[in-house]
Amino acid sequence: MKNLYIIIALIACSALRIGAQDEILEGDLLFAYSTTTGKAISAATVHDSSALPIYHVAIATWVGGKLYALEAIDEGVALTPFEDFKQRTMSKGGMLIGRLKDRSGIDQCVSNALEHLGKPYDDLYMIDTQEIYCSELVQLSYVNGRGQRLFPLINMSFHDSNGHILDYWREHYAKHGMAVPEGALGTNPAQIANDPAIEIYNPSMSSKKSHSASEIP
Repeated sequence: MKNLYIIIALIACSALRIGAQDEILEGDLLFAYSTTTGKAISAATVHDSSALPIYHVAIATWVGGKLYALEAIDEGVALTPFEDFKQRTMSKGGMLIGRLKDRSGIDQCVSNALEHLGKPYDDLYMIDTQEIYCSELVQLSYVNGRGQRLFPLINMSFHDSNGHILDYWREHYAKHGMAVPEGALGTNPAQIANDPAIEIYNPSMSSKKSHSASEIP
């Protein structure tokens, strides 16, 4: 556990140098991670003690010469000015940049995502609804040249590393009269960050890193 905190501290220091806007490319994925314990999404989806607690993902897009984070947040799917996104993200922990190894269809991916602007946020994390959550926006939008989705759906987990469903999620779904949808199909930010199609990239350090978000960027 001590080593994990050291790793996160090192990442936080390097992440502070991330974000020169002219180094972020259209369609890059902006991953937010927490340096505090108790993030329910992180605790439920990251069971490797060496992995970063990634809890959010957004899509970088340039509009009218300005950089924005296209993201699904409480207010719905929206374009957030990058500096606002960065400030919010850094206040909670840090930010990593993910870049597709094959960028040949990136403009279409971003165009797909922009079609979801204005949709309400899905705080139940269910697919096939009119609402949408952060990693679902990416999963639905990112396709290859054949129109096939790059990131597969997975069986969702709402439990900790010991297999116990977290009280946060029991209470959250109980408010909606639902059981925790453990095992239902869905997606999460950590899954996408660790997908082989992605390289974690810190442009300020001028080098690409391993695709695994469990390594120090």
